[in-house]
Formats: sequence, structure tokens, C-alpha cells
Amino acid sequence: MTARKGMLVFLAMLSLWPSFSGADLTLTGHSMAGTANMPMSSQEKIWIRKTTLRRDFVDRGRAYTHLYDLAQRQAAIIDHMTRVAEVHDLSAVQAATEVSAPLKNLKMTLEKTGNSKSLKHWKCEEHTLTASMPTRLGNEETVFHLKGQLWVAGRVKELKEIRELIKIAKKPDFFLGIPAVAKVSPAQSAALSEVIRRLAPKGLLCAGEIETNYEGNGPMANLARRIPARLSITFQDFSREPIAQDVFSIPAGYQLVRK
Repeated sequence: MTARKGMLVFLAMLSLWPSFSGADLTLTGHSMAGTANMPMSSQEKIWIRKTTLRRDFVDRGRAYTHLYDLAQRQAAIIDHMTRVAEVHDLSAVQAATEVSAPLKNLKMTLEKTGNSKSLKHWKCEEHTLTASMPTRLGNEETVFHLKGQLWVAGRVKELKEIRELIKIAKKPDFFLGIPAVAKVSPAQSAALSEVIRRLAPKGLLCAGEIETNYEGNGPMANLARRIPARLSITFQDFSREPIAQDVFSIPAGYQLVRK
């Protein structure tokens, strides 16, 4: 999985926090990822129950599922074409990320702009996001940059349901990342987990638009700087109807590979 796909996963994950009081929640929307000249769009569907969540999406005609059990700190990355489910220990992924991208080096701001949009009965207030962190791109010393806008609903009745998330986000070992992306871009994974930590007390995500790039003098940094990754996600609807338990299970007959 590329770094820009990981960013898209992050935007989807930000929308999941209403589930943490025990109620089921299903969100539907669409996403777009890529460069300015080569955007790729996908329908998004996310199911949530307590600290378990599932995201389904299609990448260039290939269907994937991401299953997270945050209480057990476990992630399953499912490829429906190969019928393989890779199961990862998030604690190990986090430890590897911290070696290359210590969180103490991250600089970040998240501020309201005064603008807003609506999602059903939610009033979603716009926030500007900027972040930077020293990292490596291959053998080059670089700086990873992230900027964009997030629309957050902070004064809705569903807000009370994120109280368990706030408890989780305050823990020193909180981490939510995609294993393949953390391996390629540890700074990105560290930055996105910290965005979730700061956003959780503010409310529920309605939409997001983010751009990433790298700063440096080497050939890889120069190439990355000329091709910034842009992505967006927008949710049009949500439902609180009960979700079947098997939605959160790895399909029968799939091969399990523990990483």
C-alpha cells in the first residue's frame, strides 16, 4: 500500500469515533486519492461497534477490507482477490515507527477557520491542519509535511459517544496506523495518529482534504516534492442500525498470515 492510500485510510478512520459508547454505526461516502493529474476515486463504507471497526474500499478494481480491534491492538488487512488476511500486532508496528520517526520531533497545529458545512443534522466546522516531522526517504534526510482541512461536528448529540475514545487517545501507547504504510513512511503514521489524538476531543469528522510532500535536497526528495499526494474523503450519510456480528469477522476459508 502506498503512502497516499494510507493517508486516505487515516481520513476514514477519523470518522469512526462515534462508536466508542457501544452503539453501532455505519457510514457511507466516497474518497479520492492520487496526484493532480491521476486521481482515483472509490466508494467508502465503514462499520463500527465499540472498539472494533471495518472499512471496505476498492483500489483499481481490487476489493480490500481493513479490520481493527483497538482493544486488542490488532489489525487485519484482507485482500479479497487472493483471499488472504494479514494479521498485524499494532504494538510492534508502533515500536518500529518510533525508531525512525520519534513523536517528540513532530510539530502540528489544528485551528478553526470559522467556516462550516452540514452532514444531516451535524454542523461541521472547518479546521486547518499543518504538520511536519524530520524523517528519511530511502537514504536521504528529509522533512515530511502535511497540510489540509478537516470538517468536524463538535456540537451534536452523538458527541457524548466518543468518551471512550478520549480515554484511549490519552494513553501513552495509543496508535492507529496501516502496517505497510508505517514501514514505508513512519513519519506519516506517527503524524496521523497524533492528529487523531488531538481531534478526538473536538468532535466527529464529516470530511477531510489533505496534501502531503517531502522537503529535502536529494533526488528522491526532489521527485516527491514535484508529485505531492492529494486526497479527500466525504461522508454523505450515517446509520445507527444494528450490525451483524459476522461483519467484523475474517471470512471463512481465507488464509491467515500473522506478521
